[in-house]
Amino acid sequence: MGYLKVGLLQVQVIREDAARNSRYVLGEIRDAARSGCDVLVLPELWNAAFPLLGPQVLITEDNPLIRNIAQTASRNETWIVAGSMAINTQAGPRNRCLVFSPDGELVYRYDKIHLYPGLDEPNILSPGCSPGIAFICGIPCGLMICFDAEFPEIAQYLASRGARVIFVPGAWKTEYIRFWRALLLSRSIENQVFIVGVNRCDRGKNASFGGQSMAIDPFGDIILHLDDSPRFQRVVLDLDKVDAARKEHKVVSSRRPEIYRRWR
Repeated sequence: MGYLKVGLLQVQVIREDAARNSRYVLGEIRDAARSGCDVLVLPELWNAAFPLLGPQVLITEDNPLIRNIAQTASRNETWIVAGSMAINTQAGPRNRCLVFSPDGELVYRYDKIHLYPGLDEPNILSPGCSPGIAFICGIPCGLMICFDAEFPEIAQYLASRGARVIFVPGAWKTEYIRFWRALLLSRSIENQVFIVGVNRCDRGKNASFGGQSMAIDPFGDIILHLDDSPRFQRVVLDLDKVDAARKEHKVVSSRRPEIYRRWR
């Protein structure tokens, strides 16, 4: 299937000033998009501090910030998986991942299914109920957001529907960063797909986020592991490794869903 050049943008959110934070992150997006990556991936809720302070953190999809991201995608002919943002929708407030094409079009939306009680998300946001599969560079790619990674059913479903890569924007707390590492690795090994997790790395008295964004191949080998500082890194995914892993180590083909269904 060829190669996919993926840029991981690990940012430190400026919590005290939303306007300044938006300018900062947008500048980082523009710089990263010029790197020549096929797809650029951001972390979760980079437009909001924690704990979520209520409906004032919400924006709408006609916000200039979103238009600027679309323009950046178009100017650099780059796909942008815009992490996730707190967005007000007709269906209620959502933790939503937006995907922009190199034409600058908003082509896909994924709403986080599992809201994290530890950061009060369920009291402010409403959960999504549909799995996320977007075709990026013609490649089926899965989308999960942060706490979604705790639930293997989602990644398994995405892989069963053809996802070769699963992108996981995160805002994973520092004290549980060992979970982040283990879960991303597990979801890769179980489903024999690439996992690309991009985490925030800002710190504060209410919550701190541990960075350590990662890219893992379908053999479970870590091909990129960032530290806990703001940074951008590009990685090249050899998509043929998905088939190679499944041929060499027959996990996916050995599943017996007809048996599992009896246990429900």
